[in-house]
Amino acid sequence: MKKKNIKIKDLLSNQKGAALVTVLIFIFLMVTFVVGLMAMTSNDIKLSSMQRDSTKAFYQADGGIEKAIWYLNSSEANTAGLNFHGSLPGGTATEFYNVVISDIDPGPPETKTLTSTGTIEGGGKYTQDRVVEVKLIKGIKRSPNLTYDYAVLTDGNMELDGGITFHGNIHSNGDLTNNGTINMEYGSATATGNTNYGTGNQPYQEFPHIYWDYYEDISMTQYIIDGNTYNNYYSGDVTFDAPDTLYGVHFIDGNVTIATDLILHDAVILATGYIWVKGGLGDVTLDNGDSPNPLSLVAKDYIRIDGNVHGEGIIQTESTFTLNGNVNIQKGAIYANDGVFHGGGGSMNVYYDTDLADIVVPGTGIPVWVKISWREI
Repeated sequence: MKKKNIKIKDLLSNQKGAALVTVLIFIFLMVTFVVGLMAMTSNDIKLSSMQRDSTKAFYQADGGIEKAIWYLNSSEANTAGLNFHGSLPGGTATEFYNVVISDIDPGPPETKTLTSTGTIEGGGKYTQDRVVEVKLIKGIKRSPNLTYDYAVLTDGNMELDGGITFHGNIHSNGDLTNNGTINMEYGSATATGNTNYGTGNQPYQEFPHIYWDYYEDISMTQYIIDGNTYNNYYSGDVTFDAPDTLYGVHFIDGNVTIATDLILHDAVILATGYIWVKGGLGDVTLDNGDSPNPLSLVAKDYIRIDGNVHGEGIIQTESTFTLNGNVNIQKGAIYANDGVFHGGGGSMNVYYDTDLADIVVPGTGIPVWVKISWREI
């Protein structure tokens, strides 16, 4: 036992043995350091790759949103147009997006939701997903080639009753039904749907839509020229029951009833509700011959004419135009979603203003989906 302890003591006191132990400890520490460094480097590389792929997934998701908006608004392959809903995928086998496009929420206002998931597959080791959600609202985009080029155009069906005179082309983007006698001094009658008058199964004709916010903003700014006040904004329903002359843009956030003699001199009435011209209580004179803007009576809801409307300008509704009285447009046009023209109840004469074919009316255009909110979820 004593000899064994002496040998150990001799070994520890031996310089060669001490050096060996030091080298072994150093090697152990170096190996531990290298292994740790390699592990950290590997983790850093992995984290860097994941961060890079996460960023790429985000751009896939965001790019998918832009592609979906383009597809809704502009793609000729989209036969459903603005009403399209469903999935819209894109990308490669390992870097891709999938956009889920909701149906229209009727509101008001009309909206859509786009949910886009961008995915980057990391070779089976990991997968990066980023999700972006966008809300869209119906808006109007100015179209440089969109003009009022028909005497009468309906975006839906057109029904003609009684005796009616047209001086210019008429077209229905739905069915055109003639139940009366039409005097078409020049021009032709066409329909995208079926018709018993003129030619059916013709191409859809683009319908100019109103950019309501544009005219609402104008109506908020009043000014006076030669003692006449231009522009007015009305909150709520309005009844014109005393003779008056209007100038500029009159924006009514509600319904309009006209029960008197009313002159629109270089003026337009825009109603977010209906416009009703009551019968036997006065005439509505459209005096917009010198105005750079030919719009005269415009409504989101229906336009019903039981009285008399005559003069120069455009009458337009996003709903149904119903004529029970007399309309004599010497220079202008009538545009409606649907039109029911009872010429037998009075008279209807529309002389198309050929100058309109060369005018892109301010504040009109084609409907599009516009982004109003963006968030990552």
